Amino acid sequence: MGMLSTLTALLFVLVARVALAADGVEVRRRAAQDPERLAPFGLMLDAGVTEGAGLSISFRPTHAVRLHLGATHNGVRAGARAGLTLLPMRGRLSPAFTLDVGHAQPADVQGLERRLADLSLPPLPSMERVGYSYASALVGLELNMPGRITFFLRGGVSFMELYGPSMKDLDESLRGSVGPGEERSWMLRTVRPTAKLGFLLSFG
Repeated sequence: MGMLSTLTALLFVLVARVALAADGVEVRRRAAQDPERLAPFGLMLDAGVTEGAGLSISFRPTHAVRLHLGATHNGVRAGARAGLTLLPMRGRLSPAFTLDVGHAQPADVQGLERRLADLSLPPLPSMERVGYSYASALVGLELNMPGRITFFLRGGVSFMELYGPSMKDLDESLRGSVGPGEERSWMLRTVRPTAKLGFLLSFG
């Protein structure tokens, strides 16, 4: 009788351990299927106006917040961008509220001289001498697809500050390449509509 009780107790312990192990596997399986838990990092590619094309890395510390940092290029000048996106809802289709700030440095006199003196390069466009900073507020939608891919569409407004440096120190032989009035520094503030379309590949 004692032997039977011992075997029964051992069998009970074994069954309990198997059940607990199965529960643990199920918990880990569900966690593995949660992209927000295992994929806090991301690679974001987008295009639009006024930023041009952008490539950023992202980090999502919570369900409701995503941060991003990267580079942009509008076809004339490269720039840097940082921002955050607020995601108030979960689900396959979610609204998104985004704030971006960015900057592109204008060409300096030394760089402009080298560029103008190199006759093998095409003519220098005026906008290549222009720097700019901006802050954008956008509202949009995000579509979360299987495979950790998210597509997004956003629209809003950008507050921009464009400026050109003084070219008064430009070499005399190259001043003919600078248009009238462009030797003086200038600045312009404007508000413009902005929109972008892109996708995010999450990983981690």
